[in-house]
This record gives sequence, structure tokens and C-alpha cells, in this order.
Amino acid sequence: MDIRTFVSASVAAIAFCVAAPVAQEPVPDQAPGYSWAASCRDCHQPVYEAWAKTKHASALDRLSSSEQALPCVGCHVTGPKTRITDGAKVVNRGVQCEACHGGSAAHAADPKVKTGFGKVPDEGRCVECHSDKSPKFKGFFYAGMAALSHPVK
Repeated sequence: MDIRTFVSASVAAIAFCVAAPVAQEPVPDQAPGYSWAASCRDCHQPVYEAWAKTKHASALDRLSSSEQALPCVGCHVTGPKTRITDGAKVVNRGVQCEACHGGSAAHAADPKVKTGFGKVPDEGRCVECHSDKSPKFKGFFYAGMAALSHPVK
């Protein structure tokens, strides 16, 4: 996608977000302030689609059922460090947008609200999970890895 197409699509998405309410996943009582990745998709589709192809999106799937009952699940879900379900669906499945950028329910409800989350997370947010507490840790280089989080082409 060339830059003009990307800018045009971004402007159109922003205009849509301001004009239309954003569809949101239900927010369980255990996770106030979160709106989940589906609500981000509506206005940030290119970034959402790029994220959906990353290991972050499928992080929970990398754990067995028994591992999902252990504390390590906290690095494989978003928000509270445990699985949050709505019926059979795990709404905080994977390392979603809000795991890095912060809870964005207010922004999802009204795109003009720009507080409560960060556009560029700092290294501290990443190393909460990308650290030697992981049994598969092989080192982490923030500057090199940050670009891989949103590989929009």
C-alpha cells in the first residue's frame, strides 16, 4: 500500500470513528476500562490486521489447558492476569492492543477521548513479560522488537 492510499484510508477511518459509535465486545465486571481488540479494529483496521498475524494475537494458544491455569497465563492475556470469559469465549485472549497501550474503553466509546492509554508503550511495559521469568526467554531487544509489533505493509 503506498503512502497516499494509507493516508486516505486512515483519514476515512478516523472520520468514520468520529461519526459512528464503535461496536464493542462486552466488558466483564472483572476488567473495567478495557474494550478488547475488536473495538480497535473498527478504526485502526490496517494495524489490527497486522497485529492479528503476530504471535501476540495467538499468545494464549501457545499454552496448554493446564498451563492456562498457572500464573504464566498473565503474559498471554490482556488486562487482568487471568482468563476472562463471556460464555465460552475468552475476551482477553492474547496480547491485545490494550496489553501494550493501556485500557481504552473510554476512547472506544468516544474517539475524541485521548486519555488513559499510550500511543507508544515504553520498554518497561514489554519487559513485564519478555524477561527471564519466561521459561523460553532468549533475550529481548526493545528497539529491534518494537517495529515487529505493527508490521503494516
